[in-house]
Amino acid sequence: LIREGDIGLHTRFVIKSFRDGVALFILSEVMFFFTFFWTFFHNALSPSCELGMRWPPPGIRTPNPSSTSLFETGLLISSGLFVTQAHKSMRLKDYDVGPFIGLVVTIVCGTVFFLVQLREYYWNSYTIADSVYGSVFYLLTGFHGMHVVVGTIWLMVSLVRLWRGEFSSQRHFGFEACIWYWHFVDVVWVALWCLVYVWFGGWLYMWWFKMWDGDVYTFKYPDAKPS
Repeated sequence: LIREGDIGLHTRFVIKSFRDGVALFILSEVMFFFTFFWTFFHNALSPSCELGMRWPPPGIRTPNPSSTSLFETGLLISSGLFVTQAHKSMRLKDYDVGPFIGLVVTIVCGTVFFLVQLREYYWNSYTIADSVYGSVFYLLTGFHGMHVVVGTIWLMVSLVRLWRGEFSSQRHFGFEACIWYWHFVDVVWVALWCLVYVWFGGWLYMWWFKMWDGDVYTFKYPDAKPS
């Protein structure tokens, strides 16, 4: 595919097929994350008796959303801006400074993000075996981290192809597909940070919980009386 693309053998129909294929691939990944978020919401919005009818469950000290995870969010948002600028430079027929700097900075951001994520795992006070919160937390963040690794490798491949002169202002769908995938990774992380770390991780959720006097059962069944 790369060799045919380099010599311009891909017609508009072929390129459209590639675009549709990548779009469907990303859509399938969206469905994966949808199921994981569904699991998280199912337990967070209606905590069971086994969880003490609280979320996060008693004994779980959630990560501070204003420290490590906020830094990770800034990394991915910045990387998205840099890779977009690299794409813009390439479309303007700048094959030297702009795309190279954008790709290198994006790769560095992705690598640092993954290393910081591993550091967070090391210092977390709970494991994947600590209740459903730990299981879903590590499932969501770990699955996303795997996508960051794949996206970073894809960016490295795009950087090598750019260095070899395999991209032009009109022929660079491999790079464009990589950008789609990376923006998908960005959006998933922002949603994950807002929902898992900020809201249901403690800050907004505890405010919501205290607003109902901390009694979810009474909130759901107002006529019920404690035994």
